[in-house]
Amino acid sequence: SDDDDIGGERKEDDDDEDDDDDDDDEDAGGDGPGGVLAVRDDDADEGPRRQHVGSKILNKINSGEQSADLGQIKQRINDAAHLLGNWRKARQLGDKRTREEVLTGLVSDCSTYYGYAEELAEYFLRMFSAEQAILFFEANEKSRPLTIRTNSLKARRQSLIQSLTARKVQVDPIGAWTKVGLKVYESAVPVGATPEYLGGQYMIQSASSFVPVMALAPQQDEIILDMCAAPGGKTTYIGQLMKNTGTLFANDLRKERCKALVANVHRMGLTNVIATCTDGRKLGSILPKLDRVLLDAPCSGSGIIARDPSVKVKRGTKDFEEASRIQKELLTTAIDMVDASSKTGGYIVYSTCSVSVEENEAVVQFALMSRSVELVSFSSAVNFGVEGMTRYRERRFHPSMNLCRRYYPHVHNMDGFFVAKFKKTSNTIPERTKKDRTKGTDHIQVWGEEHWTPEMMETVVDFKPLEKKEKGAAGEKGAKPQNKRDRKKIKRAGQLSVKAATNSAVARVLEAAAAAHDSKEDKPKDEPQPPKVAAKKKGLKRKAAATAPDAAEASEKQSKGSPAKKAGEGTAESGEAASRKKKKRKVA
Repeated sequence: SDDDDIGGERKEDDDDEDDDDDDDDEDAGGDGPGGVLAVRDDDADEGPRRQHVGSKILNKINSGEQSADLGQIKQRINDAAHLLGNWRKARQLGDKRTREEVLTGLVSDCSTYYGYAEELAEYFLRMFSAEQAILFFEANEKSRPLTIRTNSLKARRQSLIQSLTARKVQVDPIGAWTKVGLKVYESAVPVGATPEYLGGQYMIQSASSFVPVMALAPQQDEIILDMCAAPGGKTTYIGQLMKNTGTLFANDLRKERCKALVANVHRMGLTNVIATCTDGRKLGSILPKLDRVLLDAPCSGSGIIARDPSVKVKRGTKDFEEASRIQKELLTTAIDMVDASSKTGGYIVYSTCSVSVEENEAVVQFALMSRSVELVSFSSAVNFGVEGMTRYRERRFHPSMNLCRRYYPHVHNMDGFFVAKFKKTSNTIPERTKKDRTKGTDHIQVWGEEHWTPEMMETVVDFKPLEKKEKGAAGEKGAKPQNKRDRKKIKRAGQLSVKAATNSAVARVLEAAAAAHDSKEDKPKDEPQPPKVAAKKKGLKRKAAATAPDAAEASEKQSKGSPAKKAGEGTAESGEAASRKKKKRKVA
């Protein structure tokens, strides 16, 4: 059937189905341990699933302990959703239940009506509004349209439409956002068995899986890695955009899935692909520095419930947390392999086919805190989608998280998907991880009453008073004040002390000048001297008069150079000028 070829992976024999049965709990992407991860968007698992029981009320209905009227349950669901959406009118309607009681009843009814485990139903009802959650449940009950991607290396979209129409396959373009996508409405022949398919003219691929490759925007002659590549839907799209230039590494952990990857690469006509089969977390020591990396990480598959209904009862919040741990390791490895100094690249695209916050925003937040990266917009390539969450319940994320994009079945009629694009800013790994402030107050430890032991309560604790140190102490010389007001006070006090010291120095200079002047006036007049001594003294006085202007200029320069005496010397200039005039008169 057509469903056996979703994502381009065709079944070869019945033995492969048996292998899928044995590895039912293993990840189809192959980068995580078994029992945690489910199939990715274009990698649907065709093997039969085991039956799981997830709803307590559904068990009672099956055993006959409780009768089920689906019409009444549906009516209760609609009434509860309307009530939660207009809670202010609840009292007016006469409903005396608390909000938590209404939500608990809605969880039970949704679990019964839609077949979800109560834990998963409650998660979605708390993640979305009640009305949006009901639309999400309803959308998961409907199958998504079958979509194909044109291989521009071998055909044009218009010519492919004509060829398929001649074979009674009705197709139309998906939308204006993609130039290679086609939507299949009706087909008289298997879409995965036409000569055009076997000739590599198109690939069966979900529309949501186009977005990560378009966000990556690969360029020609680059070195690119598709970290979780099998069965090759995104790998062949990347090679198609690179036009068979550069080098494209395609990796997957599971050897049997690599067979489908290599087969699709050959069928689509790619010649620049190197396929590897190893753990994605070990690729850093194997591959060279890269320009771009696409990580379509293994996830819980909560966005592809329409294609894999077993997720309804198979996954829970613990699975989200375990998948998140592996995704963080893969993402940090992908970031470390990218060269930040690349002229054309330095980008990493992270995507999942899950809608849970633990696998999406929480992983992106971890990468922002632990590596030198930043989120960038890819709206120029894909201009639709719901913005990523900057807050979820008690969690708070980086403000740039709104550059990520979410895709929902009930909004975009596509599989649930999440896409984030990083730009690496530096090749150095930060020594310390930034503080995680997204968990609210749950991480704060409280000293509760259980620690109040009798010994502790009876013990007297003496606290020594803090000794006040002087402001000029050596120990506080390099210490910073507590706040801006204290710094201003200390600065003002320093300025006042400098001003007081300057004023005292000026006063001392003035007192010394006045004392010198008074002592000169009190001296008796010179007695008459012999002619030779008087002539000698006159010659000395003339010499002193000639050197006096130079000395005055030197003193002026010295007074300008000393900042401490600037203020005081201005007032002392008048006294010194007067004394110099007297000396000149005497010399004359």
